Amino acid sequence: MDLVTGGTGFIGSTLTNELLETGEEIATFDIKSTSPLLELYGKRWRHFQGTLGNMGEVLSAIQGCQPKTIFHLGGMLSIPSEQNPQASFLTNIVGTYNVLEGARLFDVKQVIYASTNGTFGLDLEGLTVIDDRTLQRPFTIYGCGKLFGELLGRYYNRKYGIDFRSVRLPAVVGPGAKTKHVSVYNSWAIEKTFFGEPYEIFVTPETAAPILYFKDAARSFLEVSKAPANQIKTINYNLAGIKPMPTAIELKNAILRFIPHAKISFNPDPLAMAFQKMHQGVRWDETPAVTEWNWKVKYNLESLIEDFIKELEEHPSWYI
Repeated sequence: MDLVTGGTGFIGSTLTNELLETGEEIATFDIKSTSPLLELYGKRWRHFQGTLGNMGEVLSAIQGCQPKTIFHLGGMLSIPSEQNPQASFLTNIVGTYNVLEGARLFDVKQVIYASTNGTFGLDLEGLTVIDDRTLQRPFTIYGCGKLFGELLGRYYNRKYGIDFRSVRLPAVVGPGAKTKHVSVYNSWAIEKTFFGEPYEIFVTPETAAPILYFKDAARSFLEVSKAPANQIKTINYNLAGIKPMPTAIELKNAILRFIPHAKISFNPDPLAMAFQKMHQGVRWDETPAVTEWNWKVKYNLESLIEDFIKELEEHPSWYI
């Protein structure tokens, strides 16, 4: 059995679904009580409801299911973290410590961690490439918390022998995202116009952002977890997402090819623009992920939008 924190959430439920499709029993831990996607699996899915900042609840879940691998995807996103940094500290920093300490106490062999390209900061002027050796100086509490998790995971690997691995996700695009963060416009521009709502993209038209479809994101955790240990050298891996990075106007135009009636405009948000500044004119390098565990993106912008719409058509009630 494996355990997925954040397992009833946006990416977590997709990853849990993939794991359940292998025929194994899977446990999830989340503040939410259920997921319509996972209820279909009956008793093969076991859920623990709780908060990451509560060590007792985290330890009870780990002790209760004795996982081989913990996929640690749970946490607060960027904008909610900026609105409540104290809660973000408890969830993202204390919560990651609780997960790693639980892995140590109950002899969990592997922890796979969801990090972010937000661990890099704004002081990257002059750089044309951001790779796994680029200096990390995050400027948000969200980025600080994720960088803490990367470093603490390295420590638990060295000190206690836990097989810790992480991927730094770019903006993840997919249906059902409920919480606003600095790149969620990529998802909401598709979803809200599909349901007939007008939508304001909160960056400028020429802003480019690294994005990755949610099915690719879930697959990345599975693939990095399965790679032989002797191939894992970098430990914390950049994922570049779709190449080249699509701009907001390219996103709008692509959506209009599938949803001609879509009403999409632009209304830039200062925090989102400050964060997106670091992506402009740079290339995200994912060479270690490619060479060490054969990472490859499946969905480009067109196929992403096409599959996104198909998901909404087949399961509209899941995403309303």
